[in-house]
Amino acid sequence: MFCGLVGLAGSLAPLVTAVWAGIVAEHDLVADTLSDLARGPHKMIMDVGFYIHASALVCLAIAAAHAHLGRAAWSAGIFCLALLALVVSLLGLYDDFHNSWEAADSVTVHTKLSVLLGPLYLAGPLLMAPGAARAGPVYAGLFVVSAVIWIVFATLFKMAPTGYDGILEKVAIVATLLWTVPMSRLILARGWLALARQREG
Repeated sequence: MFCGLVGLAGSLAPLVTAVWAGIVAEHDLVADTLSDLARGPHKMIMDVGFYIHASALVCLAIAAAHAHLGRAAWSAGIFCLALLALVVSLLGLYDDFHNSWEAADSVTVHTKLSVLLGPLYLAGPLLMAPGAARAGPVYAGLFVVSAVIWIVFATLFKMAPTGYDGILEKVAIVATLLWTVPMSRLILARGWLALARQREG
């Protein structure tokens, strides 16, 4: 249950910190990206959001491994959660080693890391959808919808001009909640059920 609670709270953390930082920094919802906030004078607010979210992803990976509702595909989905936790943590840290890993073409560490989010947030929910269906078809449906919306808007974000790429990025991020929030809910439900059985026994 602890992992489910952390997963739920941590999934929402980036949105909360983005709103907070946006108010403080007078962030343009449509044009500015979360990367703009993470690089600005109020970057510590976004960094905290990244770290809390990474902790949530770790908890979800641990809980998913414990529940293990599938076979190889579910295991691969757990691996995606763990890798996402690592990438999100590094996104919060990237300023600290920005100059030590920069290619000749000036592609930043942040850009290299953010590219990894695309396939991971696509593959993770799709791989776990069949296993989640064992807990209920709604879970599987939400996982698939999450992956589809994510990849569509993440792709549009990469191709969009800076005038409105920020809003596309935010829609893509909200889409990931259709995976992590139901996953947290699934874990919490299993925890409550196990607790009820212990009390009856």
